Amino acid sequence: MKKLLLFAFMLGFVSPCVLAKAVTNPLFMPSEGQILSDTVATFQDTTDGDSNKIYTLREALSFGITDRLQLGGYIGYSKLDNTDTKDFTNPGVFAILRIWNIGLDIDLGGRIEFDAFDDFTEGGVAEGTDKYGFFARAGADLGIFYLGAIGGLDYWDGLNARLMSKNNDSEIYNGNLKAFAIFDVMDIIGFGGEAGYKVYDLGGDSYYKGYFLTARLDINPLPSRLGVTAFATFEDVEHQDENYTLGLNLKLAI
Repeated sequence: MKKLLLFAFMLGFVSPCVLAKAVTNPLFMPSEGQILSDTVATFQDTTDGDSNKIYTLREALSFGITDRLQLGGYIGYSKLDNTDTKDFTNPGVFAILRIWNIGLDIDLGGRIEFDAFDDFTEGGVAEGTDKYGFFARAGADLGIFYLGAIGGLDYWDGLNARLMSKNNDSEIYNGNLKAFAIFDVMDIIGFGGEAGYKVYDLGGDSYYKGYFLTARLDINPLPSRLGVTAFATFEDVEHQDENYTLGLNLKLAI
């Protein structure tokens, strides 16, 4: 009887950790009153052998207004190696609303990024651009697998947008879609990948478009509180140099 009671106690203690979504999960949201720190450090370069290295550090802080509503903001700092150019990246704010969480997690979100600094962007270094984005995401827990997809639409307004338009338009719409699969063990260790496609200047020339592939490894010492993701991304956009990105993403929920 004592062993049975001990087992029941341990099961009750462990179950919340098992059922809670790991902090590194793409659809993790902070609970009501919780603060989420999301720090990303990346190194990017082209695959053609020319030195075009970009180092970026970005910090995002968000707050759980409720268990279904997340509000936050972000800012970063980048350095372009071959010209020794460095600057803050444009700050932004975002909101995510969970509209469904029974069997399937479904979220809607939006962001606004402000033209505050000269920014590193797709295409190079230029004047910043105001960016407005909307996205939807969905994911399902299938036991040892977590599968999902994220799709978004962005509106860019400013000089920077011209770098991604063959017709030199300063106002463009961009679209992106990606699917992901994560195999995890008790939410403590996970590995998987992402595959996606992006198109710049939708409805215009759509001259720049291509795919990207990402491999990821998740380690969560405290699954619903602390985790880190190591990732590598390869991107091939038409009419641009192929590039790869190596990065670390640290998440802490307080």
